[in-house]
Amino acid sequence: MKDICILLNMLLTLSLAVSAHTTTTKSTASHTVKNVYFISGLGADKRVFDKLNLDNPISVRHIEWIAPLKRETIAHYASRLVAQIDTTQSFQLVGLSFGGIIASELTEIIHPEKTIIISSTATGVPVSSFYQILLKFLLASPLAVPVLKHPNFLVYRYFGANTPELKSLLKAILKDTNGRFLKWALSEMSSWKKPSKPSGLFHIHGSADKLIPVKMVSPDVIIENGGHLMVYDQADEVSEILNREILK
Repeated sequence: MKDICILLNMLLTLSLAVSAHTTTTKSTASHTVKNVYFISGLGADKRVFDKLNLDNPISVRHIEWIAPLKRETIAHYASRLVAQIDTTQSFQLVGLSFGGIIASELTEIIHPEKTIIISSTATGVPVSSFYQILLKFLLASPLAVPVLKHPNFLVYRYFGANTPELKSLLKAILKDTNGRFLKWALSEMSSWKKPSKPSGLFHIHGSADKLIPVKMVSPDVIIENGGHLMVYDQADEVSEILNREILK
């Protein structure tokens, strides 16, 4: 009888242990960490994402820009950024503006769980051959970088920097932007095209984006009155969409 009681106690203890382990596993699974790599806009850095409010399971990691090689294509440049991504675990990409173009190229190379682009384009903005040649000619000027890095009313207007805080942020970002990187990116971006939107890519765009007008792209979600920097000045709306899409 004593032996039977001991055996029953052992079975009960084992049953409780298994039950506790199962509960913990389910709890952990429901809060599985989502590794998300953020890629900022042209020459910008992670400051543009400062106002986002993302849920706890989302682990944010930032891709750092590297110096472009001579005559390097956007596709090849993107392939060199793969070294900053742990592809042994599931991951997602979020790209802003030029970072969205890079994210589109990375999607074809490393196949993330999901790619989200903001204020960007997945297939390229049509630019005529004449304007491609004109842009490359203008960028060849030694005055190109000082002009591009100097904020003025046109820069503020097209980026949607209509508050003192946004103007201050944009001014700081332009000041810290590497001139060589800026010229390379603008030149390559003017002729960048992809035949179709990569599979699994989700596009968020603003209705008031002047840099990449919404009529020139085909977003999945349009944020009313959102400008090119809506990720910063309309961060609550962008955060809500990101949380929903990343945690699906």
